[in-house]
Amino acid sequence: MIKQDISLPRYRWRVRVYYAVTRMYCDDIMSDLYDIGCRGENLQTAYVNLREGRVNTGLTFSNYDLRATVMVIARTSTPAQFLNSYDHERKHLEAHIADAYGLDPYGEEIAYLCGKIGELLYPVSRKFVCEHCRCELQSEV
Repeated sequence: MIKQDISLPRYRWRVRVYYAVTRMYCDDIMSDLYDIGCRGENLQTAYVNLREGRVNTGLTFSNYDLRATVMVIARTSTPAQFLNSYDHERKHLEAHIADAYGLDPYGEEIAYLCGKIGELLYPVSRKFVCEHCRCELQSEV
């Protein structure tokens, strides 16, 4: 598992991303989710999903008041599936920020936000798009 922290100063938003997650990291992620205010059904659903340890899955939870997000991308079966999971979870992050700030989902600002998030996540995410690198990273976790 790889953990990456990014911040989006323009939105005063912080994000913790977990990559190549297996059930072994459930407690760490649950603690982070709890710390940003995930409770009740959302927390229970996250726990069940993390404990199942399925590949090609993920989750994203955001607390709009704290301007904080935990994003999880499980281990993936192929680089293409990584991109699928990554884009899916990143879209949730973008939607949460857009919702919190009332951004037009069709406007330029959301497009720039999308690009900025991709740029900040690139140093880690790029390693999962290469089949050789992805397999090597996943064998280490």
